[in-house]
Formats: sequence, structure tokens, C-alpha cells
Amino acid sequence: MKAKCLIITDEPDVIKIEGNSDRVQILAPEDYIDRKQIAGLGRLRDSRIINLCSDYDYLSMGYYCSLLAEARGHRCIPSVNKMIDLNWKRLTQSAIPELNAILTKYYKPTETDEIGRTFLIYFGRCERADLEPLARRLFDLFRMPLLSCQIKLADKGWVIKEIEPLALSDLPVEKHAVFNKFLSQYMGRAWITPKQTATPKFWLAVLVNPEEKMPPSDKGALDMLIKVGKKMNITVELITKDDMATLMEYDALYIRETTAIDHHTYRFAHKAEQEGIPCVDDTQSIIRCTNKVFLAEILDKSDLKTPKTTIIDKKLAKAIEKTLEFPVIIKIPDGSFSRGVVKASNLAEYREKTSKMFADSDILLVQDYVPSDFDWRIGVLDGQPLFACKYFMARGHWQIYNHDNKKKKAETGGFETFPIEKAPKAVVDAALQACALIGNGLYGVDLKERDDGIYIIEVNDNPSIDRGVEDKYLGEELYVRLLNYFQKLIDEGYKGNGTEYVTRDEKSAHDRAKIAAA
Repeated sequence: MKAKCLIITDEPDVIKIEGNSDRVQILAPEDYIDRKQIAGLGRLRDSRIINLCSDYDYLSMGYYCSLLAEARGHRCIPSVNKMIDLNWKRLTQSAIPELNAILTKYYKPTETDEIGRTFLIYFGRCERADLEPLARRLFDLFRMPLLSCQIKLADKGWVIKEIEPLALSDLPVEKHAVFNKFLSQYMGRAWITPKQTATPKFWLAVLVNPEEKMPPSDKGALDMLIKVGKKMNITVELITKDDMATLMEYDALYIRETTAIDHHTYRFAHKAEQEGIPCVDDTQSIIRCTNKVFLAEILDKSDLKTPKTTIIDKKLAKAIEKTLEFPVIIKIPDGSFSRGVVKASNLAEYREKTSKMFADSDILLVQDYVPSDFDWRIGVLDGQPLFACKYFMARGHWQIYNHDNKKKKAETGGFETFPIEKAPKAVVDAALQACALIGNGLYGVDLKERDDGIYIIEVNDNPSIDRGVEDKYLGEELYVRLLNYFQKLIDEGYKGNGTEYVTRDEKSAHDRAKIAAA
């Protein structure tokens, strides 16, 4: 069995591995430097490499281990650029105001706390619960396995005095057990003995927002995903925006929070891609789908039928007034769940509504109104249809969501879920063609079926999958297909949408060149 984690250390006796030790390989720094030793370990691209060398200074053995990891395309912490960042005091100091704000918000000093004290950070974790947010942010910034964080009591409260990497050789003996506990958690799975439950095939992080009013998946769907995962020997865990620092503990990421570009959901996807972790939604899909301007442009260039759409700014909004045929639909580019979408029935309404919407966006879309009693939603996964639903318009409303209706039952219309083969072939084919313009991930295509043809309304990168709605026909099988897709991405070696996501720091190119020359 190929090692899932490679640990480079000159203090091997500190690391205690129980149970399935064949999942972990411990190497001395000089062995990792040796190409023959590494060749004997087989393919390491999908393994995590933890550099625990005692010295990260420039041109030290620890420095060269991380530099070689980068040159070899291995996923390694800390990276060379993070070593440089932490040693470059100006960069460290620039992060201090943010870190002090986190310290002030969460740190709860006790009567026994001295005026100045030092805390140890292990892979973004700390023994004190009130310092966990600070520990995670420190790890996200500097990616150091071990950090020493000194704080002191100043005139305006507790502040950070110094942040330094800590060598494993300098770790007190009484902290070895703590270190091994947090190392185990960071690796994504506790080392378990063969007598216990079998090692999961992979660990899937599901990013959610417990406070979101209309999340892409409700609790029932999330519970079903976890349940099916257990049956398939896949660990599914829910995480939130506060868990960025723990992302590398997982083998894949599934975003079940409404996505946006200027948002932590995009940052999670970007971080996953940097670390070579399969992610749904990927950044390309988020960029292409969440902004309706991009979507309108790419659909306009295709052979697919869409409502006539005009992209306007304030000047063009006035210029096209004489050409409008009311009613028209006005959209903010990055709206979701029918928010930021209004109908103008006459010129006065058009002027009023565009004026208000321009306060939030410099660009708007004006679209022909295509009335229908329902919208088709075709779910597509990896280029194949996943589910087919009809969403009916909310009672007395022109959309499937009526956010102005205070009665919850009247906020949305009804739905019907169909086997894919029972959905109109022209609708399914149009949905697949639209998704081919975006990528190979998970999408939901909204379409209108009319006598004059099939209209593509929207491609969603984060489609709703609610219990008893989108999964009503397939049931557990829908979640099996989702999890199998993640397994496929992991097995094939994640390359996103055609781009290999391996961190490459251009600042160290000259160092790589020197090694290659040697």
C-alpha cells in the first residue's frame, strides 16, 4: 500500500504511529534528498508530505526538502515561500493587526495567566479552546507544522509579541503526546488498528452555512449524504467558513453553501485547487456561473436558444428604452435563488427598477420575458444527466420563488421529479450542451419548454439538492453517484478543469534551476 503521508524528520523517535503504520512513511531529510530513495517509494503526487526538519533557514536541509518537494510536484508543508514569509519580519508584522483582533475577540485570560506567556500551535490547533481561532488563522497564513506564539499584556489589552517556527527537537517531552494527537487529526484520519473500523476510502469535507436561509442542500439531504457515505466507507464531515485551516485534512471538498466570487466559498475552492484537493464547485465553474454577464455572453455565442439579453450600463439603459418590448426581466449579474431578478411591465417601472439596481452593480442585464407555468431543472454531473425536475411558478407569481410573500407555503411553487428517460430528450440534450460550455462538475440547468423551442435560462454551479425533491426519484442512488464522482476525481489525480493545481512559487525559480543544474 502506498504511503498516504510522508513525514520528513530528524527526530523520528518523537512520532508514535499506532495501527496502520503502512499508511505513513517516515524519512530522514537526507533520504528525501536522495532521488533513488524517493524513486523506491513510488508515486507520491497524491501523498501529503510534512517537513518536520529542525531548521527551515535559507539553504538549510529543511529548506531544500521543501524546495525539492515543490520541484517534484509533491504536496508539502511548509512550502519554501511560507518559510520565507515567516522569516521576513515585514510580512509577519503586516498580519499582526488582524491576528491581534482575533486574539482580543476570543482570548479569555484567567487569573493564573502571567503578563506574558507562550502558546504552542500544532498544525493550526491549540490545547486552549479560546485560542483555536487564532491558531487556525496562524496556520492558514504561515502553514507551519509547529509554531510558538508569544503574547503579552499591553496598555490596550493582550497583543502578539512574536511568532516563530518551533523545531520538533525543541518540543518539550511532555508535549509529545499532544503533538501526535494533532498530527493525527491533521492527516485527516486517526491511525487505527486493524481490529477497529476499516480505514475510510476518503474523507469528504462539506462546506455549509448553518445560518443560510436557502442553502443548496437542506438538513435532510446532508444527513442522507452522510448516511450513504457510511455505507460506502466514506467519511463525510460538515465544515464551515471557520475551518479553512483544516481543509488539508480532507481528500475532497463539496461546497453546499451558495457560492459567489467575492466570498469565502470561492476562497475555499481556490485553496482546495492549490492543494490538489478535488472540489465541487471548482473556481472556473463559480466564475462562469455566478455572474450572469459571463453566462449570457457564452450562451449567446453558442447554438443554444436563450431569451434575448442585453448587457447595459447607466448610459445604455437609457439608450435602449425605445427598443424595449414590455414586460422585460432585469437582473443583477450575481443574484441567486431568483434574488436580484425583477420584472418591469412598463417604461416607468423599468426606469425605477434599473435606477435602484444600479446602486448595487455597474452592469445589469435586460432580458426578454419568456412566460411559462414551470421551469425544467436538469441536474448534470460529470457530463451526464443526474436528475430532472419541474419547478412550478409560485402562486400568483412569475417566478418559482416569491421572496415577497410572507406565507412560507406560498413562497415557492410545487415540483415534480422525473426519471431522466421520462424528461423530454430535447430538454436534456440542451442542458448537456449548456454544461459542456462550463465544465465537468455538478450543475443545474434551468430551461423553459415552449412551442417555439427550448430556452436556456441559467446554468447553476451550485444546484439545489434537497431531500425529497431533486432526489425523489433516485433516492440514495443520487448520493452514491455524487460520492463515486469524488472517488473518480481522487483516483485520477485532480486536475480541475484542465489545469494541474500544484503550487509553483516563481520567486524560487532560480533555486530550482540551480538544483536541476547540479
